[in-house]
Amino acid sequence: MKRSPERTAWIVLFASLFTCCALAVGVPAAALAFYNTATVEAGINVKLQAGQMSVWRPTQTDRDPPSVVSLDGYDISEGSLVALGADSAGLLTLLDNASSPPRPLLTMQLYPNARLRVERARLPRFSASALGDEFAFRLVGGRVQAAIHAPRRKFNLRFASDHGSVLISTPGLYVVEQLNDALRLDVAEGSAVAVTHGGEMSLNVSSGQHTVVTMSSVAGLMPPPRNLVRNGQFQESLQPLWRVETLTAAPNAPLGTAKIVEDGATRALILERMGEGLGWGRTGIIQTLDARVNNGRDLRLVLDFAILFQELPVCASAGSECPLFVSIAWRDTKGRSREWIQGFYANGTPQIQPGALSLPDSILTNPQRKHIKMPLGQRMRWESENLYLYLPDVETIEAIKLYAEGHAVRTQVNAVALRLTR
Repeated sequence: MKRSPERTAWIVLFASLFTCCALAVGVPAAALAFYNTATVEAGINVKLQAGQMSVWRPTQTDRDPPSVVSLDGYDISEGSLVALGADSAGLLTLLDNASSPPRPLLTMQLYPNARLRVERARLPRFSASALGDEFAFRLVGGRVQAAIHAPRRKFNLRFASDHGSVLISTPGLYVVEQLNDALRLDVAEGSAVAVTHGGEMSLNVSSGQHTVVTMSSVAGLMPPPRNLVRNGQFQESLQPLWRVETLTAAPNAPLGTAKIVEDGATRALILERMGEGLGWGRTGIIQTLDARVNNGRDLRLVLDFAILFQELPVCASAGSECPLFVSIAWRDTKGRSREWIQGFYANGTPQIQPGALSLPDSILTNPQRKHIKMPLGQRMRWESENLYLYLPDVETIEAIKLYAEGHAVRTQVNAVALRLTR
């Protein structure tokens, strides 16, 4: 067969044209696809607040010895399992490390006995990418509270368990709890979708609403609990519902003040005693409740607050001088008056070793609860466990007291609630 130079030339010409077109279209398309799909791992930081907190790395199993998390905390990676002991608390924070300083994207409060695996924490590699942030967790047990900060771009957050899932794409505040046979969702702010394990049923849940998801059903929107505390968001004057208490060790020592101030669009309580060489003092407010709760099934304390300044580290040498205490006076079915106390602090490290300065993380004369360390100057929301676990044979809640104790101190309380579900 005789070769034709013209045919060869046309073949080379068309091949070159097709190659040029493929490169002209394919290279930008591939580059654009990479630009829009490339991700980096978010910064993941864990920090102990009270009790015991452990981490199993992605390459470890539950049978391996875990790493212990301190109050200083450290960074972990995707695939890690975080576990808390009883009477413990911890923080998990997702960060955008590309910002300077790293910008928090999600702050998660971990409560006693929580077990949480970080399955995915991904951010777009490029700021103009069409992707959003993607976070996924598996809640094996216990309770967590997620605060999603105002995002720069869209995001998707997923909590999964053996019973169902919670899908979140709106900034806000969410509490997710793994019960024995269900997954509970409480939306404090924002909106979320609760989905059964197989995806057959789903329910939209908005601010102030909660529901429970089982393997095969969603319970529907459940009625809100009753708040036993009146004027707990301090929209009115303190008196007459709240009574102010100010005490000092020395008769001529300056007293503290309890006052309501404007905090942006809301109002807040400030417990304050500032100065040098003040000595011991207590500044607080008390509200009489006299509420019968013996026929309830769930009772929880909810606080929204920030510790702005504290002079004494931790809660002093006897553990009784925290910048914020909450005390609930209650009476049991035999008429005995008792007290439940929870303390919070922001500075210092607990130290109770022999020969060292004593800085316990509980009240030595009444060690019923460990004090919880919170970030200084940062507004936080904290919710107790079901208080029926700690108030045996309770019949009546007599009063609630918020107070700051120590030397110089300044604490802001935005809201307090005692929520009863019957």
